[in-house]
Amino acid sequence: MILKNLTTVEGKNISIEINGDKIAKIYEGIAPVGENMEGSLVTPSLIDAHAHLDSNFLLDVCKEAETPKFIEALQALLECKEKLRPEDIYSLAKKSIYYYLSHGSLYVRTHVMIDDNIDRLKYIAKLKEEFKDMINIQIIGFIQSYSYFNEEVEENMYKALEYADGIGGQPHLQPSREDGIMMIKKIFDAVEGKNKLLDFHADFADDSETKFSEVIISEALKRKMYGKVSLSHVTAMHSYNEDYFRRYLKWLRESEASVIVAPITALEESGAFEQYPKRRGIARVLDLLSAGVNVALGHDDIQNHLNPYGVGDMLQAGFVLAISSYMYFSPYARTIFDLMTYNGAKALHLSNYGLQVGNDADLVIYNAKSPLEALRDVKPRKMVISKGKIIYESKIEEKTVW
Repeated sequence: MILKNLTTVEGKNISIEINGDKIAKIYEGIAPVGENMEGSLVTPSLIDAHAHLDSNFLLDVCKEAETPKFIEALQALLECKEKLRPEDIYSLAKKSIYYYLSHGSLYVRTHVMIDDNIDRLKYIAKLKEEFKDMINIQIIGFIQSYSYFNEEVEENMYKALEYADGIGGQPHLQPSREDGIMMIKKIFDAVEGKNKLLDFHADFADDSETKFSEVIISEALKRKMYGKVSLSHVTAMHSYNEDYFRRYLKWLRESEASVIVAPITALEESGAFEQYPKRRGIARVLDLLSAGVNVALGHDDIQNHLNPYGVGDMLQAGFVLAISSYMYFSPYARTIFDLMTYNGAKALHLSNYGLQVGNDADLVIYNAKSPLEALRDVKPRKMVISKGKIIYESKIEEKTVW
């Protein structure tokens, strides 16, 4: 298969030849044969670096919170999950697969709660195996931390390692700083020396004194786990004073940890307990990038109590990031695409990824000719190719009626 007349994020005109599940050749310009893509934008697979497959589509089976307050929505979500059987979670998570595939997210890192048991995680692992020929699901055993991190939770963490690609948690929700630090160190202990990754819901709060990410960074440095740790959300970062932030930034960069932002739910959570003026609640993306920190993007929830609007489309997450992080000027459109492609691949430790000969033929072709147009219009994808096979295709006819 040859797809000719494509446009890269950098604005280069190329054609791509696919043989089997690999990119066999990349031509400069328009190849003499092949299907004409008419200058459409092409990227490698989009990467959703922060998702919750075991929380998607909960509104299919449970009611929303009766009042639009974050804490009540969160409580309703937790109560809903507690009522569901693991096989119910599996069915709702399976529905998610179509949404990811049709929007071009062929790599998804999902956090799956393991506080009370690992049954949900087992079912998500089953889903991962079932759809492995179409989508790569990376599983993080997630200690949600709404109960105390005791021996039972610790035991679940070690059991989860049999199925999960890594472990994470929310240390800031433990009853004291000492408890949160203990939890972090035990999570590091569990994966040290193993081929596993760490991804913490780090400092997901407005409180400027919430600084567990500095402990995570310190442990990564001490244990020489460079590049194997991710900090998700880090919304407290927008409340840090400048002196502290600049010192923090130095060690964050040296640890080679990735920061994963999920702007849709971060905006909902931030400022939830404040009167006006309210905080914006996004990690300082432009400052992080300028300092050489790897920043990736996640969509987070799909149609549940915390995000009833979600459809799992990374372009929506990118659009929200543009508005919320002062990245709305056109040159930043290319940067946002980096966050949801190559930067995500770095955070997930992917190999054979990207528009290069010999890499996996996991491609997204857009109904747009530039990154800015794609983010501005957020149209259905023109074509999604997974492992060399077309798995989704849309036909959009533009008609003027006046």
